[in-house]
Amino acid sequence: MIFKKVISTIIAVDCALGCITCGVKTAEERTLEKMSAYIDEVDDYNPVETAKSSPYVKKNLGAFSLTFYVPDKQWGYQTSTGVKSVHKKTCAVDPRVIPLGSRIRIIGNNGEILDLLCCDIGGGIKGNKIDVFYDGSVKSGYDWIARFGTIHNVYLLEE
Repeated sequence: MIFKKVISTIIAVDCALGCITCGVKTAEERTLEKMSAYIDEVDDYNPVETAKSSPYVKKNLGAFSLTFYVPDKQWGYQTSTGVKSVHKKTCAVDPRVIPLGSRIRIIGNNGEILDLLCCDIGGGIKGNKIDVFYDGSVKSGYDWIARFGTIHNVYLLEE
């Protein structure tokens, strides 16, 4: 009985050494390699560069000034096109610059990426200005825009 255990231990050690010397990897080593490769990919991932070069990005529209608006008693969540306003998903634009119904992407200074539907217009939105719908208090909106930033390149997305 002891002889069998010694032989099986020698065989196991021999197999392990043989695997190491002959270049055959154990399942554990293969798993570690895969995890290491994944970690390298994650380290190289840059969401801002990926967002700019996404296959859905049609073109860079240039620099725009960014503001926000909150729901009010008169209009609430209603947009000029009839689409319901959604927190940081809908915006007002000058339709002479960006057609209504367009989808755009804005990348904030804080790394936040906004993909917006242009479905509203506003009296103060002229030229290269975008007014993002913010469903919160005016104070929290100011806090958000301070972190996000107010001047950004805007990218037109494929429809």
